[in-house]
Amino acid sequence: MQADPHAHLARPGPAEGPRLALLHTLDWPAAPAPEPLQDLVRAIRLACGRATAMLTLVDADEARHVVCDGAPVAEATPRELAFCSHAILGQDLYEVADLSVDPRFAQHPLVREPGGPRHYAAMPLRLEGHALGTLCVLDPAPGALAPDGRETLRALATVATHLLASRLSERRQATQLDRLVDLVRAAGDWAWELDEHGRYTWLDGGLQTTTGFQPTDWLGRAPDAEVLLDSAGQPLPQGGTLLDLLARREPFARVLSRLETPRGWLTISRSAQPVFDLRGRFRGFRGSARDVSASLERESLVRDRAALETVQRGRSHFLSRVSHELRTPLNAVLGFAQLMALDARHPLPPEQSQRLEGLQRSGRHLLALVDDVLEVVHLGQGQQALKTRALSVHDATRQAWARLQGAAEAHGVRLSLDIDPALRVSADPRGLDQVLSQLLSNAIKYNRPGGRIEVRAATVGAAVRLSVHDQGPGLGPHELSQLFQPFERGAADRRRVPGTGLGLVLVREWVGAMNGRVEASSPPGEGCCFTVELPPAPPAGQRPASADRALAVAEAPPRRVLYIEDEPLNVVLMQEIFRARPEWVLEVARDGESGVAQAQAACPDLALVDMNLPDFPGTEVLRRLRADPRTRDLHCIALSADAMADQIQAARDAGFADYWTKPIDLGRLLDAVAKALEQGHASA
Repeated sequence: MQADPHAHLARPGPAEGPRLALLHTLDWPAAPAPEPLQDLVRAIRLACGRATAMLTLVDADEARHVVCDGAPVAEATPRELAFCSHAILGQDLYEVADLSVDPRFAQHPLVREPGGPRHYAAMPLRLEGHALGTLCVLDPAPGALAPDGRETLRALATVATHLLASRLSERRQATQLDRLVDLVRAAGDWAWELDEHGRYTWLDGGLQTTTGFQPTDWLGRAPDAEVLLDSAGQPLPQGGTLLDLLARREPFARVLSRLETPRGWLTISRSAQPVFDLRGRFRGFRGSARDVSASLERESLVRDRAALETVQRGRSHFLSRVSHELRTPLNAVLGFAQLMALDARHPLPPEQSQRLEGLQRSGRHLLALVDDVLEVVHLGQGQQALKTRALSVHDATRQAWARLQGAAEAHGVRLSLDIDPALRVSADPRGLDQVLSQLLSNAIKYNRPGGRIEVRAATVGAAVRLSVHDQGPGLGPHELSQLFQPFERGAADRRRVPGTGLGLVLVREWVGAMNGRVEASSPPGEGCCFTVELPPAPPAGQRPASADRALAVAEAPPRRVLYIEDEPLNVVLMQEIFRARPEWVLEVARDGESGVAQAQAACPDLALVDMNLPDFPGTEVLRRLRADPRTRDLHCIALSADAMADQIQAARDAGFADYWTKPIDLGRLLDAVAKALEQGHASA
């Protein structure tokens, strides 16, 4: 047998490590291949008219056949025997018209078997510069592909590469999301990670602030055997150390221990979650720690709330980024699929067209999921502009039901409507329609065949209460508790009910944005009942209170506040606080020079001046403002982390109207700004 001239290339080279790491990130075949990929492999087999088609990924020791269509094959082939080990070495289509006469493969055990493969053609699947595997076809009859077949194989290999890229992006983003979720569950003074051997692999900068240790002091080593304490700070009667706790590989929360640090002995509270990969293997811990030596309960609550809000903003930004990133490969997948469907020169056979339609349908479903994620993010961040008006609940329900009539008839579901046509709510038209459509759609999908949906609405107290009640099997207590969580579909997954898992999340966000509330109940044997409460519409001729407030704001001139601050985090914090007062305009300058220039040009109503600016101190800012006739009477407040009495007095002596020390009490800041604005207006 003649030696393969490429055999030396099949051995792992310098790039083999990154290639395998990329391959393992995909995590196939631990997870089933998605239907679009299965449809694609079937389409290439039919288009090329071959007995077998496969998508194969080449690992360190074997070629794993992730998807196979046609004649059955083994789940994996040793790498040294795999045809695709040769194909991934090239850049373009690799084809052997007759394996039995090719000296490289004539003695191959599969080729010598009766009915074994004689023809092989493959396109390498390259991702981030690495060939991870192939999309290939095989047949027991020799003969090369026709030119059209070769082009089809190339085109579908491009689509397969985009699907792999999408999977890779999902896996990477999922890992980051797991980390965020774990940190939400265990927010504290500093966060940490341990590997499966119990050694620190990551610590954030809060460690040094709290304990005096540098993160590098701990990286690569295990925690100390800190003695566990009870809630009173005394050693546990049964004994035990932090290492004993970690050895259990179980979640724990607010576990106290005693730690010796450069700043003395500290009582540390730790919370953590064990980390397992998709194959169930233990990978370590992620958690947080907090110094509770002298913490007051109020300070702890404030810190927890701030940490949760920060993580929630980060999660919303992260989901938005994921959604946008998914659109790029989705556009390619759907675009190529549409091109194939519209190709009049090379029309697809009926069976292949059917498979391609399945590929498009799956792509559109994923696109709808992305859109739902974006809408949830926008609602959660308050970015959805609402147009509140008086709306008829009866008419809105009828309109939503009309669009769902076909689905209701297919399930044999009837609507029972008990709503006074004169009953109106104060709501956003699109928001109310989304809420009704989602609740009615769910009531149809989860109802029993021939069941009924009862929709009732009435004024109860100071709200309009709307209920949607189906006659389906209902939900258990655990499913009810998870009902409004993203992607939590409970029995829907087991019953294969279509949906994205975000419908009820959208309902919750829309109802909250419209100043309402939603809840669900499921009495045994009585289906599910969703109850929504919304503000009633005001009487005819009377504007809603929110409209009156908005008009008052519009009629009053905006109050302009100049914030001179060089620390970006302080600026972001102040901007977030000012969002609660839309009638105020916050302008920011990052140093003293630009702050003075902005004040002279814009003549704000109030200036908040940091005392430690990068170019010159706050007192110099005040001196220059007082020297200019345009800003001589500007009301100025000093801000500083220096709380020494002599510094405060020096700032007042220089002419500042007040001196606010950092960290500023956020609960009192808005009132203080309002008071300062009024004082500035009175003195003007």
